[in-house]
Amino acid sequence: MVAIKIQSKEDIIAAYLASLGFSGKNLSSVVSAVSGRLNFHSDNGDELVEKIDDVLLKLAGKTFPDAKLDREQLLAEFKLCFLLCNGASQCSAQEIKDLDMPAELTKAMRRCFVVSAPACSYHEMKPQKIESFHQRKKKK
Repeated sequence: MVAIKIQSKEDIIAAYLASLGFSGKNLSSVVSAVSGRLNFHSDNGDELVEKIDDVLLKLAGKTFPDAKLDREQLLAEFKLCFLLCNGASQCSAQEIKDLDMPAELTKAMRRCFVVSAPACSYHEMKPQKIESFHQRKKKK
C-alpha cells in the first residue's frame, strides 16, 4: 500500500481532483480555484472532502437539474459522467471557480446519465381461484 504524506489542504484537494482526471498544470490551477472557493480552517481531512463534495454537488445540480437522486447518488453520477466524458480536459480552472462548465461538456454528461430502474414496490395480492383445465379427449 502506498503512503501519502499530506502537508496541506491543497494536497487533499489535489488528490481528490486527480481522481477526477485533472493533471499537470491544469491540476494546480484547478486546485487553486477550488481552494479559493472553500472557507476551510480545520485539520480534519474528512471535513475538507465533504466541502469539496459540496462544490461538486453544486455543479451536479446545474448539470442534472431534473435528477431525483439522493446527495450521494447525485455526486456519484456526476463523477461517473465527468470521467466518462473526460471532463478534466474540457474544464478550466475559471469555469470550476465560477461553477459554470462548458455547454458541450454539460450536454455530453447529460447524454451519458445512467438511468436506474425504478424502485420495487410490493403489494399484497388477494388469493385467486385456481381453475383446473380438463384434458381433452384424444381423437381416434
